[in-house]
Amino acid sequence: MPPMPTRLNSSTAQGIFMMVCASATIAVLWAVLRIASETMHPFYILFWRSVFGVLILLPVFVRAGPASLKTDRLPVHALRSICGVVAMGGIFYSVANIPLGQAMAINYSGPLFATLGAVLIFREALPKQRIIALAIGFAGMLIVVRPGVDHVSLGVLAALIGVLGMAGSLLSIKSLAATEANTTIIAYGNTLALPVSFGLALTVWQGMSWLEFGLLVAIGALSTVAQLFLNRALKLADAGAVLPVDFLRLVFVTTLGAVLFGEQTPLLTWLGAGIILCSTVYIARQETRAPVVARESGT
Repeated sequence: MPPMPTRLNSSTAQGIFMMVCASATIAVLWAVLRIASETMHPFYILFWRSVFGVLILLPVFVRAGPASLKTDRLPVHALRSICGVVAMGGIFYSVANIPLGQAMAINYSGPLFATLGAVLIFREALPKQRIIALAIGFAGMLIVVRPGVDHVSLGVLAALIGVLGMAGSLLSIKSLAATEANTTIIAYGNTLALPVSFGLALTVWQGMSWLEFGLLVAIGALSTVAQLFLNRALKLADAGAVLPVDFLRLVFVTTLGAVLFGEQTPLLTWLGAGIILCSTVYIARQETRAPVVARESGT
């Protein structure tokens, strides 16, 4: 009689399924973002995404009570929120202005910048193998961006700024996770982003139709659901086990880009994205003994 599946295997399988759900949700989110950006500026979308994200999570904050807002590290929460706004703003602008597949491939490099930042800021060890993995990952990013070969557009620059913001947000979360509850990090991450995103939105303020309102609600809902799926996946299984499945994000988003917007993703973009992801998976597996911090994947 074959052995019964272990709890670990079952947990890992559930984590992989959650990552598939997260990847599909993010792909749909990016498609909706592209549609919304045809009539609304990315900064305007960013603000309303923050508003609806807070409203959707409001029941969680209410259930947690005032204790969820207790903190002695407000400046770090503020830094995390600013980095999050930079990340979302850069990603939203890139989604509106370059092919979805290219934007997604660049987005994969966020954890590489975070790993490099952890070495510089937290003085984490950098073994030879990790140096090689980082170098390979950044080489993959150069294949995607191809500076000096292809024109580096504002959309590509925005995507790069977005991943730098993502890295800053990840590092801030890593610092906060040592002393703060997850609900506290989420609460401040969402609420403190509102005034920053509102200031950006004021520069491009416009009215909206009912269709645009519906798109904005969908963006807020999809962003929140995707983050919940991602957090759940990383809670159920090691990052090294679920991150390879993250490549489905590129598959899903390029498929939607081709079907809905007639986009084509060059082979070099696929190659570069694959190299970046392999590097990220290797680094994640080297850190499996460390606490897992959920990534922000443009949601």
